[in-house]
Amino acid sequence: MTVGSAIWRDQLTAGERAALGRGDGSIPDARPDILVVGGGILGVATAAACLEAGLGSVLLVETGRLGTGATGGATGLLIPEPHQWSDPEPFVDLERASLERWHDLERSVPGGVGLVDIDWIGLAHRGGGFAAHQPPAVEWLDPAEVARLVPGLARPMEGARIHQQARLNPLRAVARLAAGLPAVATGVAATGVTIRGGRIAAVATSAGEVSPGAVVFATGQPPVLDGLPIDIPSDRVKGHLLVTEPAPLRLPGILAPIATQIEDGRLLAGGTFDVGDESPAVQPDVIESIMAGLAAALPALRGLGIAYQWCCFRPRHPDRRPVIDRVPGVENAWLTSGHFRTGILNAPATAAVLARWIGSGQPPAEPATWSASRFAVRHAS
Repeated sequence: MTVGSAIWRDQLTAGERAALGRGDGSIPDARPDILVVGGGILGVATAAACLEAGLGSVLLVETGRLGTGATGGATGLLIPEPHQWSDPEPFVDLERASLERWHDLERSVPGGVGLVDIDWIGLAHRGGGFAAHQPPAVEWLDPAEVARLVPGLARPMEGARIHQQARLNPLRAVARLAAGLPAVATGVAATGVTIRGGRIAAVATSAGEVSPGAVVFATGQPPVLDGLPIDIPSDRVKGHLLVTEPAPLRLPGILAPIATQIEDGRLLAGGTFDVGDESPAVQPDVIESIMAGLAAALPALRGLGIAYQWCCFRPRHPDRRPVIDRVPGVENAWLTSGHFRTGILNAPATAAVLARWIGSGQPPAEPATWSASRFAVRHAS
């Protein structure tokens, strides 16, 4: 869920905005080969991948408009390499493969998906801000080099620069991918399933019953539907973001943890972790703290106005890794959930994994990493 005024919709063309609300609340195909439930970036990418793989007819249903969940409030940063310092190797491999897939989509989707190549620069205070052993893809910057790249920093900083990362407007990517889908039904909620012989025989929706050959649930958090036996622990973490008015300086890319410069010289900042805040409202004190951090790092930004401010709730599993798996005990249903802060980045690779699994029976590499059953021991203990 996204609350407030995110910048992404205002950047779209009228045609792209219309693509996010495709459909008239009815079901265009009640017997699709593939039914995808969920119209965020993961659902739309999965529907597109299944269509590209030649798996037959594909229907996507979404309760609201496409991209109205966490997708519409995400930063849109596609930065796998910095995750080397925080994530296990299979996760980083997935992220790298997904960035490559985003580049493929930029070339193959009509009009592209809006991919912008950009450098990532991480800053740290002098004296041990980064680990001693670092990957070869990283270019190390001493304080003098950082000062040349980012004039006006309030204090000397060391840096690490990684080339060939990327960003995009997540709603533009959703709209461009959805434009190639023949059957999209927005304003249609899935409410329950009927299981016979270990298979989903029917999915009940607010617009009538669908009898699919296979189902993919891409609903952020694990789906909660009548008749669907899923018990996977998850929660959601609120985060605030903002976009400033055009800034009086130029940043050389993604400047972590300060800001990213986007169109018209505006700065995108935030991505807070507001654990325990379940209020569906933008908190002024959090926005003020983000702006105070910008001014503390770059004094030239003092007094800069805010053009957009919003918050969103990001779905998460306890180990902060997503689930990419078959629905336990159901032969013809799959799910992906809990992508937390990397849903936009990981969407196309996750979609390709699911399409390949549905079409050929081939699960992802290191399937235990993504398995829904990895939480079963914790439940039993």
